[in-house]
Amino acid sequence: MAITPHAFAFSTKLFEFDLTDALSFFEEKDLDPEIDNKMKKGFTEFLDSLNWYLDQLLDLTSNKSKVNIFGSVTLENGAIVRAINKYYNKPWFSDVSVRMNPDESSEYISDKGICYGQVTELLVVNHFMIL
Repeated sequence: MAITPHAFAFSTKLFEFDLTDALSFFEEKDLDPEIDNKMKKGFTEFLDSLNWYLDQLLDLTSNKSKVNIFGSVTLENGAIVRAINKYYNKPWFSDVSVRMNPDESSEYISDKGICYGQVTELLVVNHFMIL
């Protein structure tokens, strides 16, 4: 039996909640003094996307999805991407570059097909990673 290796390995699970409880989770974390502004920004951006997703569901009560938020992920090439407000008592939000799909690169401002940004959140919803 062949085993397919995972392209990434998550570590430092920070939070876990049910998808249906996302709004109350984020409202609670917005008041938490331990959560810095970069993490709050990531929460807001995720919640905007989540609201769109939930609008597409016909029966929200049957959705048993879990959301996990991690502080770091190790990629297949060994690089570690961090999105955590306290790593050895200092914030560490990795800067990343993303090579765009050539068919979509005209839709974004890029440098020869590469976009740059900072990771503010590492989320997994139903085994799909979201940066």
